[in-house]
Amino acid sequence: MNNKKYGMPPPMNRTEMEHNLNLVIEDFNNKIDSGNEDLIQNVMWATYPHLKEVKKTPNFRINLLTVNESIRLQANMKKWMANIYPKGK
Repeated sequence: MNNKKYGMPPPMNRTEMEHNLNLVIEDFNNKIDSGNEDLIQNVMWATYPHLKEVKKTPNFRINLLTVNESIRLQANMKKWMANIYPKGK
């Protein structure tokens, strides 16, 4: 990933994009499993409508044509924020 001083870098290839989307899916599942009603309401409002539109191809890759701008930005932001604020610091 490109480490420029300003701005969120876009993914460099399809693998990075799929990784970022899988981070959002993992975060979504963790929030649903948390039992925290506020987190669940927020994720159902902000993430679920966009995430439900994402489809997989027959070979289980993510169909990038079904990824809208909102979920794409959320996925890229999740990866970027993990790099800016690593856990444990």
